[in-house]
Amino acid sequence: MLNRLVNQFLAWINQRSLLKFTKQPGIQAFTLLFVIGLGLSFAIASCTPNNAANSVTAPKQEPQKNQLTVLKMGHQKGVALLNILKAQGTLEKRLKPQGISVTWNEFSSTAPLLDGMGAGAIVFGAGGGTGSVFAQAGDKPFVRVAASLSSGTKGSPILVKENSPIKTVADLKGKKVAFAKGSGQHYIIVRALEKVGLTYNDIKPVFLTPAEALPAFERGDIDAWLIWDPYTAQAEQKIRTRSIADNGTIFGDKAAIESPGFYYASQDFVRDHLDLLKIILQEVEKAAEWSNKNTNDSAKLLSKVYKIDLATMQTVEERAGTREVVPVNDESLSGLQRMADAFYKLKVIPKKIDVKDKNFNWIPDQKW
Repeated sequence: MLNRLVNQFLAWINQRSLLKFTKQPGIQAFTLLFVIGLGLSFAIASCTPNNAANSVTAPKQEPQKNQLTVLKMGHQKGVALLNILKAQGTLEKRLKPQGISVTWNEFSSTAPLLDGMGAGAIVFGAGGGTGSVFAQAGDKPFVRVAASLSSGTKGSPILVKENSPIKTVADLKGKKVAFAKGSGQHYIIVRALEKVGLTYNDIKPVFLTPAEALPAFERGDIDAWLIWDPYTAQAEQKIRTRSIADNGTIFGDKAAIESPGFYYASQDFVRDHLDLLKIILQEVEKAAEWSNKNTNDSAKLLSKVYKIDLATMQTVEERAGTREVVPVNDESLSGLQRMADAFYKLKVIPKKIDVKDKNFNWIPDQKW
């Protein structure tokens, strides 16, 4: 087709002696090339599909969201509602019709849980707010998607052995005090010391996971230990201990707000799967309602999950108080901001942060 058009065009030029208008050989060559090029352009254009028109009229293709087939959940001891959710299997039942399976990964505390979230190992988890302060200061990606509140205050004490000479928080000066770095207990010790006129620099911090701290505490390698239930209950069962302070004595009636817990999700998950996020939070809230109304059954279930005897687990559940799952709000973030400011002042975190930064919080217009 193209060859036939070119030949016709050249014949047309010859018939009209178009090149006779030019006298000089150089101009003749130039004119010939120009005219041939112009003709070829028209010829090729006539043979080419009109893609420009097609691109205007064709509907734009929206990028498809990643189809989620496996929901990667993270949990830890002490976050009772996620452990109840896992044990009851209600989330799996809810998501099965959508072709989504659920996997669970256990972490020792919030800091490694958020590290795992940043690495893509999980997309949802929960833990203390302190871990999120460290993670945000380290520019790690995550989103606070709900606040976890509890009326109980006795499950997070500062423990010493029963025969220890340490009687009050003031006696911790110069002593080895163990807690998990980035956990809620990290902040509790700061505020406890502040209340008696001491500073974080007045103690010898020893960063230990709960599993590491229990034998160290038993051997006498550390003088005091800050921990949370059910680890508190396990320590009380195994070792004769005393509590010299707890959330109630340190924070008073503001304990839930000054040391809040949060539910976390990855940034991609919040952006691409908001419908699934709402389903998770609905199921967590159902677990809260169930545990609040069925303390004995909750204790039985968690006794099997944690492998703790029932009597001890009943104590844990009774002193846990009422559990609530609520949207992230200004009040819970204000308490967290005071925590972040205190850590920055002590140079525990490398920079000052704004915990209300919208990149790290999902605040819905209405409850899920």
